[in-house]
Amino acid sequence: MLDQVVNRMNNTASPPSRFMSAAIGVVFALFVASPLINVGPVNVAAFLLLLASLLWLTQNPKLWWDFWRLRMPLLLLVICLTLIFLSSNYENNISGPLFATFSQSRWFILIVVAAPAVAVQVNMGVGRHIVVFTRVILLFFALIYAVDAALYLGLDSSVILEIFTEQRSDPLRPSWVFNPHPFSRTLIAGLLLLISGCVIGQPLPQRVAYAFGIFLLSTLLIIGAVRTAFAALFIICIASLIIYWGKRAALMFLSGALLAMAGFAFRDYLFGSSLYDQSLEYRLVLLQDGVHAFLDRPWLGGGYQASRTISWSPALQHFVNAQTLVTTNTHIQWLEMYVSYGTLGGTLFIVFWATTGSLAIRTYRQSLGPFKLLSSLLILNWLNLTVAGFTTVFRETEWALWVTTILGALWLAHRQHNGLEESKPALAQDAGTK
Repeated sequence: MLDQVVNRMNNTASPPSRFMSAAIGVVFALFVASPLINVGPVNVAAFLLLLASLLWLTQNPKLWWDFWRLRMPLLLLVICLTLIFLSSNYENNISGPLFATFSQSRWFILIVVAAPAVAVQVNMGVGRHIVVFTRVILLFFALIYAVDAALYLGLDSSVILEIFTEQRSDPLRPSWVFNPHPFSRTLIAGLLLLISGCVIGQPLPQRVAYAFGIFLLSTLLIIGAVRTAFAALFIICIASLIIYWGKRAALMFLSGALLAMAGFAFRDYLFGSSLYDQSLEYRLVLLQDGVHAFLDRPWLGGGYQASRTISWSPALQHFVNAQTLVTTNTHIQWLEMYVSYGTLGGTLFIVFWATTGSLAIRTYRQSLGPFKLLSSLLILNWLNLTVAGFTTVFRETEWALWVTTILGALWLAHRQHNGLEESKPALAQDAGTK
């Protein structure tokens, strides 16, 4: 499949240009698909995309500047955020302040470096093949997820995870390697991608494969029993009605609502009123402790991963003792930024997040034909992650889904601005989106 990505590059370009286009296309495809695997592949794919984009930048600094000159507010937000991260880390004497700043801002840096390279070098034909490639990888992993869940629930076996030398993080919910919460964001993003394959003019065998994948992912989402995921489904369904009013949107709304209700019912069956499901009480205390930590240092916060130094309430002691350093946090992404970087950093982060959502909406309003579907997927996935931010602190897979959404929106915006027409022959077969 990646060979198709390479072969679809513009043959009229010079050999170095064709090589660069191929490199950007391949690493971008790997990055888009990496959240399906695990945290490690996400980091590797992000590093490769950053490396390839830096190489492109050294050869095309003017194109990079022309790209961001038209989107200066977004670039300035990234610069200001990075400076606030750095100031907070120095103010709080964080060990290795430069490394801590890079660790927090690496996803923003990736956007700034990679967005122009992806927008310029990945044409519409290659973009379509990246989508198809991701769907194929998604179907493959959906089958692996389902087999792993069946073996675990039916035979109490984790042989699939053992093949990957990983351990299960939740004894009750068979998520794939990592926590059920970030896994649910990946499942919803996968559902959106497969649904898009069913609503456009695809051959019947592909539609059947996509429908089977939707069934598998939906089942996994239900047994994952993550409340926020089901709330996100309701919001996505309502948004889809607004975006695509009609019979298909109504069917999607009904299906999504039934899926969410089935998920809530299964969660009630799984946990009931057991002590294990006291997470709402824990989250309320986490919220209170997080707010107190923010008020202690309201302007620049406590620095990188400041929540690890919070003196948690006695009611949380059992919960905190069961956490690792990676999961000891406020469990709210927006609050986490305020605790770490104060009013300045937290507010700018929310402004940046809202700006990326506004960007996705603008690309939808300016898109025609098949690209309206693609831009609507970006909006719905942005909503998926926005809801997630109220109950979890993002891990690498969620950051990667967000960066992919932004890169996709910037890619469409670039082509809309330049009036490129190469998409028409490359995507003619996808006509009849609605």
